[in-house]
Amino acid sequence: MAKSKIARQSNTVKRVRNSKNVVPLNLTIPYKDSKSNQPKSFDISHLLHLECDKKKQKISSRTEYIRRFCKKANQYVSNGNSAATVKSAYEILRNYIAFCDAVDVDPFTESGYLKFAGNDGELRHRIKMYHPSKRLWEYNHGDEIGIKEVTAAIILSMLRSALDWCGLPVSDWARHHLGFSGQKTPFVGYSKPEEDLLVARLSNVFFALAPMLIAAKENNTPLPTTLPIVITLGEHEEVVQIPTSLDIKNGGSKKDGTAVNHAAAFNFTMGAAYHLMCFFTSLNDSNIRSISHPIEVHIEERDKTLETVRVSSYKPRANKEVDALLLGETFDVDKRDGVKFIKLLEKLSKLYGNTEDGDPLLFTLNNAANISDSFCLADINKKLVNHLHLLSPNRAGNLPWFKTLFYGYRNQQAITLKKTVNYLGRTVVQKKVEAIAKPGAVQGATNSAYCILSCYTDLTLKGILLPLTYSEKDSDGYITVSFNYRNGLHGCFNVPASDLALIKDIEHYANENADKQPKRYERLLLTRGRRYVPHDWEGISPISATLMDTWSVEPNHYYLSLQSSRWREMTSNQVYADGGIQAAQSLLDNTLETLDRNYLNGDPRLNNVITSQGIEVLQNLNDETNVEQAKAIVAKRRGIPILSHDEAKKMREESIKTNPNGLICNGKQIISDGKNTQRATNHKLGLNLPCTEFDMCHKCQSAKAVNETEAIYKLISLIDALKDTLNMYPDAKSEAHEKIEQYEFTLDGASDTVFEEAMAKFNTQGRHPRVSIDHAILTLGRLK
Repeated sequence: MAKSKIARQSNTVKRVRNSKNVVPLNLTIPYKDSKSNQPKSFDISHLLHLECDKKKQKISSRTEYIRRFCKKANQYVSNGNSAATVKSAYEILRNYIAFCDAVDVDPFTESGYLKFAGNDGELRHRIKMYHPSKRLWEYNHGDEIGIKEVTAAIILSMLRSALDWCGLPVSDWARHHLGFSGQKTPFVGYSKPEEDLLVARLSNVFFALAPMLIAAKENNTPLPTTLPIVITLGEHEEVVQIPTSLDIKNGGSKKDGTAVNHAAAFNFTMGAAYHLMCFFTSLNDSNIRSISHPIEVHIEERDKTLETVRVSSYKPRANKEVDALLLGETFDVDKRDGVKFIKLLEKLSKLYGNTEDGDPLLFTLNNAANISDSFCLADINKKLVNHLHLLSPNRAGNLPWFKTLFYGYRNQQAITLKKTVNYLGRTVVQKKVEAIAKPGAVQGATNSAYCILSCYTDLTLKGILLPLTYSEKDSDGYITVSFNYRNGLHGCFNVPASDLALIKDIEHYANENADKQPKRYERLLLTRGRRYVPHDWEGISPISATLMDTWSVEPNHYYLSLQSSRWREMTSNQVYADGGIQAAQSLLDNTLETLDRNYLNGDPRLNNVITSQGIEVLQNLNDETNVEQAKAIVAKRRGIPILSHDEAKKMREESIKTNPNGLICNGKQIISDGKNTQRATNHKLGLNLPCTEFDMCHKCQSAKAVNETEAIYKLISLIDALKDTLNMYPDAKSEAHEKIEQYEFTLDGASDTVFEEAMAKFNTQGRHPRVSIDHAILTLGRLK
């Protein structure tokens, strides 16, 4: 319809859209990865799109949830918390949203949450697919790898936090499924031979390179192209040249053109210093990284010859400073001590950049000779394990895989093996066999042959002459393979008779190569070379940690894994054996709970504990010591009141009565923070009554679960009742969650048969008659 004259003559102001008045949607979080020292702003607006892909449809209904997440994440870091935690929460949320989109369910609803975390959800499926003893190369193409249950517990905890930040009632949803075990696989410390190897080689490289780096800086003289270090392998000594240039050969630069050469002498030395600091202090990774100037040396007043250094670091999650003491006492490598080490490190650190109070002690230099904003330990470790030849004692477990690779390369075929993530977010194996060119096949065959031989011996494999000689099979079924080096030294190693054909195939391959070269060259077992001109490789080994990644050989399966947690566990066990649990707790600056969960006494499974203790008992048996006396010796040395075998036997023989929570105890309250309220009650009454404060069982070290149907049924009932109280007492919600999670952790100790029987009773009969909602409310009485 045409407008009227009046309408055409109207002076009404027309609306004009002004882009200057439009406020852009700012969806950013503080983000900090393992390589960065400082967090950066990170845009997460892609979470608004289907499957978190900006190329796909935008779902506007998600905007408010993601906006709340960003607000909470920024507040979290503003309050002094770690940006790395925010990064983890974001990544879990992104993967969760992508999964829900893939199965066509709304991720911001209860149904989406339960599809992922429920009793028959995605996390349970991934746990079922996990096989801990299986190495990656043992899987077939397309096989799912799965995850540990503790990984599922961590994912779920982070997901709850993320959804809570999104403003969703995730605590209510969590009541509709069982929890996951939060029990971590304990860290495996270094054995005595591993410790000797690591400390010897790391200290050798540090005390060799640091003085040369310091002298060059003090005298203002240029460094040579390389600096030498000596590695001893039996009777053979290998001189390894460490390059001093900070330049990098291939790629990896940032936008500003800077990059870090982790093989450069200064960065290599700092990497060795990091692990020696772990050895001397037993601090964890974040604390080692945050040690800063100044470093103070104290002289003991009563013994003027004794120097000590106290280094301090801050532990944000515990909101406290962590100290470590380095003594001027020698360890077993060339009479060097902790004080000399820290003095030398401090001098090196100051000369090459960090001189102010508060500057970090450990850092790397980039190719512009400036302090890098990252300290990438993973890349440093790759150089350390390769150049220092730090081989794992478990490397022989890879022999079937190295054998497969060797014969594949001999047929000019390369096997590509890696992990990939499918559309559901599940990690699966991708395995392909592809034809390759002759030069790549030759190098691959040489590399895999080297790895095979290195699994049989610690001797150097450089300079071995053909032919090899073989002994007759001995009474144990082994054959001795003997050889000569070009320098006249002799070497040998033993192989099972079943592997003799493999060794002879490697020798046959080496002879094929030697036959193609001019006769004036030496016939070597393993070489590098082009156009049939053989030559040795640089350093000790022709392979690298990067090649192990390419072949999907995991850390500690060929090269030793270098981790602060392994140093801590090693030190914990050493101190625990000498001084008991109090000494270990003091040294590691850990809570008792953290020690018990992660560090002490290896594998937590009872059978392994009993086996370990049994071996120690046998070692103490002799003509003058009977079994009971040997048990007493072990119990005293290990700091345990009773051997696990005897304890288990005693529990089987006795008729055990449980408290209202389904737990048992000795009546003596032991709480790690020292607040033993039952002791205070007895003191006031002047009596010695057994503990009746069942609301404190989740914190008490005396409380134990019983692997019996009725007891587990009672504990399941308590957990269910506690979940019903969450909305009744919002002020105590976080503490109640802590109690629920601790009881769920305890519940996971029940055997499958007992748990299924108890759950059947719970599903058919409801809560245990002795457990009610009132009982759960009473357990919240102390929560504040």
